[in-house]
Amino acid sequence: MIRAAIVGLGWWGQNHVRATAGSNKIKFTHAVDIAPDKVRAFSDEHGLVLTDSLDKVLADKAVDAVVLVTPHSQHVDQIVAASAAGKHVLTEKPFSLHKAEGLRAIAATKKAGLTLGIGHNYRYSPVVREMKRMIDAGELGDIHHIEGNLSHQGQIGIEGWRRAAEEAPTGGIVHFGAHIIDIMCWFAGPMKRLYGQTTSHILPADCGSVLVAFQSGCTGYLANLMTTPATFYLNVMGSRGWARAQGWMDTNELTRCFGAGRVEDGGGKAETVTLPKSSVLDQVRANDENFAAACEGKEIYLFTPEEMAHTAAIHEAIARSAASGQPVEV
Repeated sequence: MIRAAIVGLGWWGQNHVRATAGSNKIKFTHAVDIAPDKVRAFSDEHGLVLTDSLDKVLADKAVDAVVLVTPHSQHVDQIVAASAAGKHVLTEKPFSLHKAEGLRAIAATKKAGLTLGIGHNYRYSPVVREMKRMIDAGELGDIHHIEGNLSHQGQIGIEGWRRAAEEAPTGGIVHFGAHIIDIMCWFAGPMKRLYGQTTSHILPADCGSVLVAFQSGCTGYLANLMTTPATFYLNVMGSRGWARAQGWMDTNELTRCFGAGRVEDGGGKAETVTLPKSSVLDQVRANDENFAAACEGKEIYLFTPEEMAHTAAIHEAIARSAASGQPVEV
């Protein structure tokens, strides 16, 4: 059992605590928040030792790991500090907005022999994992193109660090688009080149899109809007078939199509399969538990540090491209 501290007890930090209630792999015992009086009731309800000092928690031998739900620009320094204190670290996405900084964090955890985790919980969605299985099994043939969109309007009217330009230089791409970036790279490997653009309608940079070329030769497209009701779409297209999920990230339906056919007949046979249900909190729990088991050497963690560094490079490249109006190398 890993005893963990949640650092940042806002709405998403609280979701980590709720999601792992009753787990036999990870238990949140401590919490750090810069405004403890605002979260004291939640902390008391869940039996958390509450403080406003990260240093105090890092010095506590009763804490094995920390989960960071903090401003993006703080992640790397906090990972380095936690590593120096001998604590495993899971940080919410994005891991870092700059590759060099991400590599600094990775070097610190590797030097200390600690596990590094990332809050891309959507890899644990049964639909996304089934798509990955189909790709790895060759059922879709050679993967030629991937499209994804994960959008919502939840930031409208919200103030705070998530809306700051230094924390989200490409708007919602940093927030929810980051999940699509991770999934696309999990499916197709590293990105080679991209062209990103953002526009502003209600919020700064509230509509973003990215055209992608992967090292494998696959192409891709991803988008995020902060001005539309919640929606999710993911489509993988290969030489033998395609697979598509849509709705929201708790969807348990996957549509797939195999084989050739006449255009007038639809060009193939499509079918929809139903997979086990998995709420977003179920996925958070699965990630946190996989991380905890990896900390104890009992499981292989689903993410590698190299993947985390690459997504940091992607975020940096998207920001450069959106600012310059030109395609850039990742």
